[in-house]
Amino acid sequence: MKLSLPPRIQKLIDERVESGRYKTPEDVVAAAMANLDQQESLGDFEPGEFEQLLDEGEQSGSPLDGEQVLAELRALRATGRAKAG
Repeated sequence: MKLSLPPRIQKLIDERVESGRYKTPEDVVAAAMANLDQQESLGDFEPGEFEQLLDEGEQSGSPLDGEQVLAELRALRATGRAKAG
C-alpha cells in the first residue's frame, strides 16, 4: 500500500523515528493504528450501559484511595524488580 501523507504528518512520523522510539515509519503507523483501534473500541457502550456500570461500581463497596493503590502497586513493582535483579 502506498500513501500520500501531508507534510505535517510526515514530519511527525520522521520525528518519532529520529527520536529512537520507533525503528521505522511503518512502526510509527502500526502504533498509531493500534492506538486508534483502542480508542474506537473503548467508547462502544449500549444505551444506558455506562450508567449501569457506574451504578454497579458505586454499590460494590467502599471506594479505594487512588494514591494508596498507586503507592502499593509501585512498591510491588519495585519488589518484583529487586527479585529479578
